[in-house]
Amino acid sequence: MLLVTPLVQELERDFPNAKIDVFAKGVLVDIVFENYSNFGTSIKLSRKPAKDFLGYLKAWTKIVTSKYDLIINVDPGSKSGTIATKLAKSKYKVFGTAELKAITQFSDYRHMAKYPVYAYWSYFKIPTREISPLQLRLSTAEQEKGLKTYKSLQESNKPLICLFTYATGQKIYDSSWWNTFYEALSNRFSAEYEIIEILPVENISQFNHKLKHFYSKDVREIAAILNHAALFIGADSGMMHLAVSSGVPTLGLFKVTLPEKYTPYGGKSDYINTNDKSVDQMMAQIENTFSN
Repeated sequence: MLLVTPLVQELERDFPNAKIDVFAKGVLVDIVFENYSNFGTSIKLSRKPAKDFLGYLKAWTKIVTSKYDLIINVDPGSKSGTIATKLAKSKYKVFGTAELKAITQFSDYRHMAKYPVYAYWSYFKIPTREISPLQLRLSTAEQEKGLKTYKSLQESNKPLICLFTYATGQKIYDSSWWNTFYEALSNRFSAEYEIIEILPVENISQFNHKLKHFYSKDVREIAAILNHAALFIGADSGMMHLAVSSGVPTLGLFKVTLPEKYTPYGGKSDYINTNDKSVDQMMAQIENTFSN
């Protein structure tokens, strides 16, 4: 959902009076687009249709019976997205496949957040412009509350470096890797920064909860804290994208997934290829992030 926010901002720019419905699996749509004035409604497709068949049927009924001015399939590899684009009523439909040849001119067209934007541009012959960043759009109240929590996590007035040690499948780094990384990070930056851990909803820590940490199930609360941090470092994950959308400089750790598809972008954000960098080289890249 966070990777869809750049496209929603593009549509907001071109059609300021339009309302945008978002058709997606999962329950986070309303949370992500809470502060987007152009957000219309969410059409949630159950991840487990056998257990929620009525809800599943209701979502597809809404797609088939509604009439839209424009439909954009943000992921051409999604079967449900492609089917929904075919079935929904609209004069203008961007499938994301017919536009592929035209958008390969962009070196970063494979990025999941940028691909649908380029497809949209290509369909309507829109001149190239800077793509919007991932953006959660925290309210002033959320930012102020986040700042209070952020300060409560500080043992001194040093800025915080936030680590996220969890991920799924092969993207995860084990405790040995993280302890080696933390030792180097602490030796290099502890004089100027404090280091804490942001825990996942599973409450799993590769430091065995020995590092000062923060835990919450509220993604907007987490983002509000990260918004005030000096740096976020974590494996390719939803939390990494949440950090980017909060506005904190983010370094994503990549070893199996494709950086060209998921890399953090905008501002000082970037990725670290942990397959071809030593720990010292990683520290040098972090140093460079702070100095730029």
